[in-house]
Amino acid sequence: MAKHTARGATLETLPDLLVPGLDLVFVGINPGETSARLGHYYANRGNAFWRMLSASPLVSRHVGPEDDAALAHATPLRIGFTDVVKRVETDSTKILTAEIREAIEAFHARLAIARPRAVCFTGARQFDTLFPGQRGAWGRQAVDLDGAQVWVIPSTSGRASAFHGEVAAIFEDLAAALGVTPAKGVA
Repeated sequence: MAKHTARGATLETLPDLLVPGLDLVFVGINPGETSARLGHYYANRGNAFWRMLSASPLVSRHVGPEDDAALAHATPLRIGFTDVVKRVETDSTKILTAEIREAIEAFHARLAIARPRAVCFTGARQFDTLFPGQRGAWGRQAVDLDGAQVWVIPSTSGRASAFHGEVAAIFEDLAAALGVTPAKGVA
């Protein structure tokens, strides 16, 4: 879905980075304008996603937005990316709950391609819309999504920086649940 910027440019949405047999899929609410313009997930410099992922045992080296597609073919963990809503929007609060609900069927169809072992929502809003009243504490949830473990982390947006400290511990737990220890790592 294209978005017209204030300068009249047209931004196409980010493609899903989903291939069969992924171990983990990170799920955002929607592509941000900076990410769409640069063509990579979580590409806004103010977003802490790549810094936090690089510090985790989920990857064995420093990774950045330009590595998003390559992670789908990494070993031992294969990591993919998608968003529930594919509309480009700088401010995710402009994505209405009704729009998230309307996107659920298409989201499930896209996720079925990957059949991941785990899904990690990078923010609670999309999870809460898909699973009303089901969220516990941050981390692993008591539901699954098409057979995949479901995890929720606080948003990695710069606007949610007060919660970023919790993400490191969740990534440690997520790595352990997928059989990755800090000594093993991935890349």
